[in-house]
Amino acid sequence: MEFPTLHAVQEELAALLNEARTEDGGHDVAKIRSITGTNAEKLAKIKALSARVAELKAMGEASGRLSGDGAQAFKTGVTGSHKGTTTNTAHGAHQWAEDTAQALTKAAERNGVKALTSGSVDAPTMVRTGLFTMPSNPARLLDLIVDVQSVPGNEYEYLVQTVRTDNAAATPDSTTKPTSIYTVASKQDRVRVYAHLSEPVPLRLFADHKDLRPFLESEMSRGVLDALEDDIVSGATGGENVVGILETSGVGTTAYTSSVPVTLRKALTAMQTAHEAPTAWALNPADAEVLDLLLTADGEYVGGSADGGFAYSNIFGNIPRVVTTSVPAGSAILADWSQCRLYVRQGTTIDVDASGALFDTNRAKFRAEGRFGFAVNRPAAFRVIDLTE
Repeated sequence: MEFPTLHAVQEELAALLNEARTEDGGHDVAKIRSITGTNAEKLAKIKALSARVAELKAMGEASGRLSGDGAQAFKTGVTGSHKGTTTNTAHGAHQWAEDTAQALTKAAERNGVKALTSGSVDAPTMVRTGLFTMPSNPARLLDLIVDVQSVPGNEYEYLVQTVRTDNAAATPDSTTKPTSIYTVASKQDRVRVYAHLSEPVPLRLFADHKDLRPFLESEMSRGVLDALEDDIVSGATGGENVVGILETSGVGTTAYTSSVPVTLRKALTAMQTAHEAPTAWALNPADAEVLDLLLTADGEYVGGSADGGFAYSNIFGNIPRVVTTSVPAGSAILADWSQCRLYVRQGTTIDVDASGALFDTNRAKFRAEGRFGFAVNRPAAFRVIDLTE
């Protein structure tokens, strides 16, 4: 068996013996004893090293397991998962590390504590990048934004159309063609950080309840996107948030007229007159309720549909609507949602911390965080509707 410390002692001893080697190549102790001064000190060291070699050899022969530096060789082959016996200490330690890692991974997956060491955790992917078609039944406001782009850095540049004047016309031969005006402006912005923390959670709960970790991840990811959605609608200028649609210059407006259904229909008329093609409505739940509970003089629901079709089809047409708290009560938004863009620098990630005071109390804290930007590329394609008298 190899003993690292024994081997080192033997090498040092051999080096000293080579220095004291006699001319005929032997190790005549009588001749070595005649050395004086500094060489006499070497002789004393040779004797000490020789004694240490003997001691280490005896130790190894007695135990058959201990290395010279006290490390125990790792052996497998009897009850372990590997055939044969590992007799080298370094190799044994490496094999133990592999086996231990496998065992810990299996235990973590079995007990649901895979992600509870300090570090990052994969979060549910809720924002896809790229250009997608509008969903037929969007569930939330972010579903309406079909243009989602990844950005490589903190800042990005985009174009905003400020003027659209169509002057195309029939023109006689040899005459100057009319000029249409499509003015765009370049703007720079940066992504913003959206994040929040969980309360400290006892680690034992994750071992006892396998569904707790995915539940927390989903809830915290949803919280980040809810905050982003709120700012996409109402984010004020000059803050750390993205600037929202309600605060964007050039967005159209429709004032309240006689009733909520009439006002909504007039907004659609305004969009059609401006040659806009809106892709979805966004309403607050309170305003959606007002529509759904409107009664006729006979006590019938105005929005009721005998054939099971979409209520208020004469108002909303075949344009889908999203009911969301991100839109303030008393307002609605009708827009071509392909004319805005969501920038993603970092999708929602979740970090876990179980260090410091949390380690002392056997708890962990989660942090959900994402980095996003938002831009309205053509404000005229958006219309904010006032539903209050």
